[in-house]
Amino acid sequence: MKYELETIPVWDAVREETECPFCLLEEQSRSRYLDFYLGSSVMNPETRQRVNRSGFCPSHYADLVARRKAHGLGLMTHTYLMERQKELFPLMETLQKKSRAAGSKKVMPLVPGDIKKAQEELISSIEDQETSCLICDDISRSMKRYYYTLAYLWRRDEDFQKALGESKGLCLHHMAGLLPLASEALKPSELARFLDELMNLQKKNLERMEGELHWFTQKFDSQNNDKPWGDSVNAHKRTVQKLTGRLFNLD
Repeated sequence: MKYELETIPVWDAVREETECPFCLLEEQSRSRYLDFYLGSSVMNPETRQRVNRSGFCPSHYADLVARRKAHGLGLMTHTYLMERQKELFPLMETLQKKSRAAGSKKVMPLVPGDIKKAQEELISSIEDQETSCLICDDISRSMKRYYYTLAYLWRRDEDFQKALGESKGLCLHHMAGLLPLASEALKPSELARFLDELMNLQKKNLERMEGELHWFTQKFDSQNNDKPWGDSVNAHKRTVQKLTGRLFNLD
């Protein structure tokens, strides 16, 4: 598979003093796609058709609401709701018919098989909708390009190799995303060196993170009130980022 290279965003993210450049890139992608689906694209028939087919996950629906662009969200959600009705109403009516038929019988098991099947079909439709998301899909495609680009830059640019080696490394979530794409971008001999350097970088920074978090916890001891926080003042948030790939306001 060929990937479009996006070198400037990856370079800029690696230069930032952050626990993971991919966390920044993912947040930028999320913000960009939220704006896209609430902008002029809401009047684009092709975009509306894509929304009607896939919708958004609960998390990204909440993000769309938080953007406070009510008109665009209302238009897009209205047509999506009409499409959902076409699938949900027949499933609901089937469940009603099965339950009425079972209820007319004098003796009935707790949950008759035909009712259970109708319930499962309705539940499956709802669960499928909750896991289907255009923004998740768009972000996933962007992140694959960024992963591939980082490996490409590491292969081709010694300055980038140095910058990455001097960085704070990656969060565990995005490290797991990078590894398969690095295998596509690099030759076997290059991959071996890349993985060796990356693992050393990760171990060094996980140890640094543990030390910062330990001092963060010790600062709550009254004996340490007058001692400086050093780099530990927001270590709890940065550690959670390091473990999960979730970006937080560090203020």
